[in-house]
Amino acid sequence: MPNQKYGITFPFTDSNEGFFLGLNSTTDAEVKSSLVHLILTLKGTRYFLPDFGTNLMKYIYEPMDTTTRVGINNEIKDAVEKFMPNLVINDIDIKTAEDIRLEEKNDTSENINDNSFGFIGEDEREYTMRVRIDYSAGDGFFETKDFVIINL
Repeated sequence: MPNQKYGITFPFTDSNEGFFLGLNSTTDAEVKSSLVHLILTLKGTRYFLPDFGTNLMKYIYEPMDTTTRVGINNEIKDAVEKFMPNLVINDIDIKTAEDIRLEEKNDTSENINDNSFGFIGEDEREYTMRVRIDYSAGDGFFETKDFVIINL
């Protein structure tokens, strides 16, 4: 039986198997790719699906107060509820650049490189916020838990 493929990897990568783009070989990888794709897509950019995605970019230069945190939470939860109804969001943790610096200084963070996505470089770190999304996927009998981190 040939290797099963589930969908295009996100972020996009070249295929090592002769396909145009890299494909996910596990359902867990496909769920993670779909979640990151949904969250990083701006609403209104998909033809025929104008509600697909989130408006997280509008929060980048907003003060990190309760209103902003609630807005980010709502954007993510609403998008997941509408376009990935079988995914359960367990927790959304939002940290500012100052929180991230303190975490790095104390070196209490876990290795998150494989689960971290975003569009920032070293110059933009001052204005960064990190959104960690803990989620569960499954049918009730076989459930997997994972997380992704979006750097905005």
